[in-house]
Amino acid sequence: MGDGNGDESTLQKRSQNKRLQAWADLLENQRLMDYVVASYEVVPLLAEYSPYINAQQLKNALISREERGRVERLVEENGKLAARSLQTAVEKVANSRGADRAKMAARFLGDLMRYHRDLRRLEVLNAALDSVNLIGNEKMRELSAMNSTLYEYLLQNEHRPAEEKILRHVIVKADVRDSSRLTRSLLERGLNPASYFSLNFYDPVNKLLAKYGATKVFLEGDAIILALLERQGEPGLAVSRACVLAREIIDIVRGYNQLLERAGMPSLELGIGISCQESAPMYLLDGEQRIMISDALNESDRLASCNKRMRRSIDRGGSPFNVYVFQTVGDADIGESPDDFIMNYNCNGIRLNEAAFRRLEQEISLEPCLIELPQLWGSEEFQLQAGLVPVGNDIFRKIVVRSSRVAQVDTRDFSLQRWTERAYYEVCTNPAVYNPVEAKAAGA
Repeated sequence: MGDGNGDESTLQKRSQNKRLQAWADLLENQRLMDYVVASYEVVPLLAEYSPYINAQQLKNALISREERGRVERLVEENGKLAARSLQTAVEKVANSRGADRAKMAARFLGDLMRYHRDLRRLEVLNAALDSVNLIGNEKMRELSAMNSTLYEYLLQNEHRPAEEKILRHVIVKADVRDSSRLTRSLLERGLNPASYFSLNFYDPVNKLLAKYGATKVFLEGDAIILALLERQGEPGLAVSRACVLAREIIDIVRGYNQLLERAGMPSLELGIGISCQESAPMYLLDGEQRIMISDALNESDRLASCNKRMRRSIDRGGSPFNVYVFQTVGDADIGESPDDFIMNYNCNGIRLNEAAFRRLEQEISLEPCLIELPQLWGSEEFQLQAGLVPVGNDIFRKIVVRSSRVAQVDTRDFSLQRWTERAYYEVCTNPAVYNPVEAKAAGA
């Protein structure tokens, strides 16, 4: 719309003048133009009359004779104020015509647009400030820092060495089967169950933690839950190290079981679940103790579980594998999640979630293994892949990972109905798998 200076030297300026005139006519028709002019003319008066006289009252006095009378009486009563400036402003408003009013209309439109722009920016700023919580409580500050939700603005001498950002975490849960039966059996023999579990399970596992960079999350009765945190800048082997750690736990317990059986003691049976989550875990504080919160904890519990009925009924038929997943007949016809009808079998086995398996494929090189092994129902069609995991200077451990499909079975007799498209993954623990793999590698 231009600035209202009346220049019509170009087609563009003439077009601007027409738009400005339409805008000024709109203000005149709505009886707003006088208020626009008065709003600008009242500004120089504020330094003299404010705060004795309200700014809105001054503006209205420039337009309304009645309001002007009230303001003049207030000026007289005050004694310190003079009416000359007010009268000069009234004359300016009354004498504003044509070009002057057009300039005021153009100025008002620009100011109105800037006002709305700045108002929207203020709303955005206020919304952003509402999302910021300034923490004065030391405990809350510690909790926020622990969960990577704290932004600290420190002086140069206050900076501390920063920990590398956690990219992902892996949870390993080792669950002891039938711990209540074992406890009763030990008590009947006059033995201490606490010492039995500590010497044959907890203490040997604790000795492995530093070797694999694992930390103990907590003990859950008959289970131990471990975490491997992968930080930015590290080699990125959290899942593969968790697999080797889990396999070593199985091997240690297997060795202790041989000693226990010779002494006529009950043996331990484990189920291990490994769950990977592509983010840092969260924490809450219970006094001084940190408690981890993570979906991987719940998932590792499911992966380590073993259905009691399945454990009693399944006939592995000489299979060297320790992990199976079944789906009962008719589940697909029921409008519920298939996970509600999954039956897990995990006896001295290690099961991975899919995220852990996909991550493992990125961490190490997995090569297919074509060896003949017994198959469940003779038609399992599993796949084996082997890889080497570095665990120290020039020290490598081999792992063999099996992927297979979930079998749909009839729970009345556990007969196979079909193989579904859903997959599950096992880190093999049986020497019957590793021996032919090693022999084939040696022959090659």
